[in-house]
Amino acid sequence: MNDDGPDDLELSRRMLADLEEMNAEFHVGIDQVLTKLHAAEDGLKVEAMGMVPRTFGDDTPLKLRDAIYLPILGGEVLRNGARTPSPTFKVSSLEGAIKSGHLEGRIIRGKMTVTVKGLRDWLERGAPSFTSTPDRPPQTPAVRENRRQERKVASKENAMSMLNDLLGKARDKKK
Repeated sequence: MNDDGPDDLELSRRMLADLEEMNAEFHVGIDQVLTKLHAAEDGLKVEAMGMVPRTFGDDTPLKLRDAIYLPILGGEVLRNGARTPSPTFKVSSLEGAIKSGHLEGRIIRGKMTVTVKGLRDWLERGAPSFTSTPDRPPQTPAVRENRRQERKVASKENAMSMLNDLLGKARDKKK
């Protein structure tokens, strides 16, 4: 053993640490390259399909049928062009919020539109608590039982009416 320098075990540890550092740097570099490649690929696909991406700001009017795909409402637009609408909001719920005055909307060329800024303000004020349909009172057990009995009687009457019609037709054929 030499007391002047590091032993073989220490040298191998340093070498492994250097290799791990180079591996991490390599993966970071590859991720950056892949990000640029994906962006270039997306650009080429858009160009090949003849589509031009539309840039919009917070004040750009969006039709309600397009607004439900915005990420701010929980929607998603995928890289391949597929869109997923908001699981929480539908066009009708946006229309209801506009009609009730909770959400700012404008009519442009006959279509109701909203802005990202308006949607953001609406969400900050508690948009999910807005309901467009009135609440129905819960049914009591007596009401449910009464409805069940009405269905049973109606079903029996319907079946008897069908049987009488069939028996009448059978009698008419015998004559």
